[in-house]
Amino acid sequence: MLKHLIANSPLLVLIFLTSSYLVAGQGRKPGSCRTDIQYLQSVNRAHFEGIWYMHRGMTLDGSRAFRCRRMNFTYLYISPDETGYRAEEFKIRYEGETPIVSVGSLKFPSNCAGQFRITYWPRANPGTGAIDWNNLMYKVLTLDSQKLIIYACQNFQSGHAELVWVYTRQPDVLGHIETAFMAALRAKGIDVGELYRIHQMDCEDYEIPRAAAPLLVIHI
Repeated sequence: MLKHLIANSPLLVLIFLTSSYLVAGQGRKPGSCRTDIQYLQSVNRAHFEGIWYMHRGMTLDGSRAFRCRRMNFTYLYISPDETGYRAEEFKIRYEGETPIVSVGSLKFPSNCAGQFRITYWPRANPGTGAIDWNNLMYKVLTLDSQKLIIYACQNFQSGHAELVWVYTRQPDVLGHIETAFMAALRAKGIDVGELYRIHQMDCEDYEIPRAAAPLLVIHI
């Protein structure tokens, strides 16, 4: 059970990685989400869009549920109210080695800086009905040409769930990049021992294989 959850909480919660300096427990009542998480006040479109590979996490599905997790953000439009992206998630289920692609809509409201909402079609079921995924506000904590760190949190009557994702541009993360984001996690009081590595091997080019064409048999 994660240390940020009240002991009687039934949730197994996903941790992803934050990047602004934060002492554990600062700006937060016991058993509730932090109120002082600092996130980006603007998001660089060129840095954000494109393909990202997830490298650290702790998912609701468990550490052996999926591998080869990849996100692809494609810029769609900008309006006075929001900026829109197409979001495509790829992952392979360990059980049965099933490749899965989920496609959805990611929107940055114009007045929320580095915060966004994301909705998949059909609606994804991450493993618990307790989290309001359609209305959950995600925060971009760190973004540059090599790494992307996203944070979210939701309060419950029995506790709270903290969510953190760490992505890099390459499926095989470079040593100095890994060292940098792991050091940032420890500096913020996050227990890196709670995190597991996402395995990016034998990913079938991160595509769902198409069904083979039916064999045409000609009788003579």
